[in-house]
Amino acid sequence: MERYLLFITFFAILFSVFGFMQWYVIRSYIRWLARVVSVHAYYRFRAAGLVLFAFANILFILRFPSTELGWYQHPLFQALVIYPGGIFFGVVVLAFVALLVINGFSAAFKFLRRWTPSESRNDRADLPVSPEEPATPAISSAAPASPASTTAVDGLSRRQFLRTAGTAMIGAPVAFTIGASASTAHDYQINRLRLHYPNLPSGLNGFRIVQLSDIHSGIYMTEHQMRDIFHLANEQHPDLVAVTGDFVDNSPSEIPALYRAITDLKAEYGVYGCLGNHDHYASAPLVSSALRQQGVNVLTNDRQTLHINGESLTLLGVDDIEAGSPNASRINQAVQNLPGDGFRVLLSHRPDLFNDARSRGIDLTLAGHTHGGQIGFEVMGMPFYPIHLFHEYAKGLYEIGEQKLYVNVGIGMVGVPVRMVRPELTVIELTNS
Repeated sequence: MERYLLFITFFAILFSVFGFMQWYVIRSYIRWLARVVSVHAYYRFRAAGLVLFAFANILFILRFPSTELGWYQHPLFQALVIYPGGIFFGVVVLAFVALLVINGFSAAFKFLRRWTPSESRNDRADLPVSPEEPATPAISSAAPASPASTTAVDGLSRRQFLRTAGTAMIGAPVAFTIGASASTAHDYQINRLRLHYPNLPSGLNGFRIVQLSDIHSGIYMTEHQMRDIFHLANEQHPDLVAVTGDFVDNSPSEIPALYRAITDLKAEYGVYGCLGNHDHYASAPLVSSALRQQGVNVLTNDRQTLHINGESLTLLGVDDIEAGSPNASRINQAVQNLPGDGFRVLLSHRPDLFNDARSRGIDLTLAGHTHGGQIGFEVMGMPFYPIHLFHEYAKGLYEIGEQKLYVNVGIGMVGVPVRMVRPELTVIELTNS
C-alpha cells in the first residue's frame, strides 16, 4: 500500500508541474499564431496544435502502464509510443525553459525602458520618424492580426519576422531533443582515475574497481544494451565491480531483463551493489532477491570484508537514504564493530552521505543518483551543469584531505530520452605511489 501511495504522490506532482508547463507553452503558441497568420489560418493552426498536444499526451501517459504490463519490451511499441512520448516531454520542458528566459529578458527590457530618465525619452521623441518605419498600433494578443498592420523590419514585415522567429522557436527544442538523444544516449565514456592514498596497504596497490550506476533497466535500457555495457565493463579487467543503485527504473516487470543480463558481469573478487530509490519504486525485496540469485552481493546497511594479498578491504553498502524503508540510511548499522585496520569503501546511491562517511573513517565513497543532470555542457572550458544548483556533490571526484568521493553520472536515463551528459563507466585504480 505504501508503494502505491508513493506512486500516486509522485505522479500527482509530475502531472501538475508538467501540466502547467504545457499550458504555458500552448498559451505562448496561440499568442504567436494571433500575430502571424490570417484569421482563417489562425483557427486551423490552433486546432491542429491542440490536437497534436492531446495525442502526444496520450503517448506520454501510455508510458506508465506499459512498464507494469511489459509492453515496453516490444521494439514497435518503443518506436511508436515510448520514444515519441519521452521526446514530447523533453520538448515541452526545453520550450518552457526557453520561453521563461525570453519572456524574462523581455520583461526586464520593458522595465528598464519604463524607468529610463524622461530626458532620454524626450530626446528620442524629438527625432524624426523615418518614412520606412511608420508608427503602427499595438497588435492584440487575443485575436489574429490584420494583414494591413505590418511594420517593416530590415526588409521583412513585422508579421514575417515573428513568423520566422516563432517557427525557429518551435523547431529548435524538437531538433535539440532528438539530436541530443541520438548523439549521447549510448555514447558510453570510460573515465579512468588513479586515486592516491599514502597509507594504502601495499597488497591493495593497483587494485582496480569498475563502478557502474543508475542502469535503469526499463524503457530506455534494454537487455541487449545492458549486456553490451557489462561486456564493456569486463574488458576493463576489474578486480571488483561496484554498482551504486537504481538497477531498474520503476516497475517489477523491468527485473527479468536485468536478471538475465547481469550474469554477464564478472570480476575476480565479485560484483557488489546497493539499492537506489528507483529500486524501491519497483520493489526492493524483488530486486535484491533477483540480484542475489545471480551472484550479486547486495549490501543493505551491511558490510563485507575481503582479504586481498594479505590485506583487508571492507566494503560497506547503505540503502537509499530517502526510500522510506525501515532500514534507510542506517549507516551506523553498517559501520558497527568495523575493524580498525584495512581500506574502507562505501557504496551509497546518493552522494549526500559523504560527510557522514568521512566522520566514520571511510576512505572512498562511491555514489550516483544525480545523472549529472542528464543536461549540461561546457563552453570554452566553462561548465554549465544545472545539477550543481541542487546537489553539493553533483558529479565527478571530490577530495577532502585523504578521503574521496566519486559521483558517477550513470549509464542509463530516467524521465526522458535526452542525455547531453555522456553516460559513463568509471575505472578506479588505487595506488600508494
